[in-house]
Amino acid sequence: MASDQKQVIRFEDLRPYLLLKNGNYLYKIPFRNGFAVLKVYYGDRSLFRYIIKTLGNLLVANQTSFMPLARWQTEYECLNLWREAGFRVFKTYDDVIVEGDVPKKGWRLFEYVDRPKFVDYFADQRVPLQDRLDTWKRFLPVWESRHRLAIERREPKLIQENGDLKHVMIMEDGDFLFFDFEMCFRSRRNVKDLVAREILAYLKSLGKTVGEAHWNLFLKLTIENYPDRSLLEHTYTFAFKNPNPLIRTARMLDRKIKPRAGKPFSKYNTARKIYQLLHP
Repeated sequence: MASDQKQVIRFEDLRPYLLLKNGNYLYKIPFRNGFAVLKVYYGDRSLFRYIIKTLGNLLVANQTSFMPLARWQTEYECLNLWREAGFRVFKTYDDVIVEGDVPKKGWRLFEYVDRPKFVDYFADQRVPLQDRLDTWKRFLPVWESRHRLAIERREPKLIQENGDLKHVMIMEDGDFLFFDFEMCFRSRRNVKDLVAREILAYLKSLGKTVGEAHWNLFLKLTIENYPDRSLLEHTYTFAFKNPNPLIRTARMLDRKIKPRAGKPFSKYNTARKIYQLLHP
């Protein structure tokens, strides 16, 4: 659609609409008899910090650039990819131009969704435990189908770089909505490792959320209902037995040096617990 056919909305001062400041600026703005979220990818970080983080991403972490315009473009590409693959993500209003108190580039307009995030739902003691277990059981095949598709396509963009319970919502119809795609992984060579990384990130986030009292229940449910057992097995290989000796040594040093590696919900303890449940 040509730019002169797009709806133009203008805000001289967005400050009254600030919803969240988290490295970006998110504004909840009035839009079409409801609301939308205007996301501005230019945050409060200095250019120096953007460059340093980008160098770390590109040279060390196998991730895309941290620069604002790069994150703006990466998120849009991932949203379209996930949507086309059948996974629910935020709608984008590409037929709208926002003017005024925004940069010319580096912003995007999303649907506003007011639904519970996993991290809030699974921590809510008012929700019966069995209901939470049933929801997690229902989520597992959806989760695994994306992992399987990522491996089949060798597509790292189908893995959540920042995957945890903070970045999934439960919709009114019971569907699951995924979000936060500003950065993603780049290499197509080790997608199975990236899947293992995401599995561990979700499960350690789950442990922190439900607490030690219920974590084993959720892990056992995961073992029983996540369709591809080999991908769960691979989390232990990823954490402890990487075939690359440099990575294996780096992770061994990580376990010895960093205090967080010994915490109950670290990725290493999560991988150990999965292995123990797989091999009672």
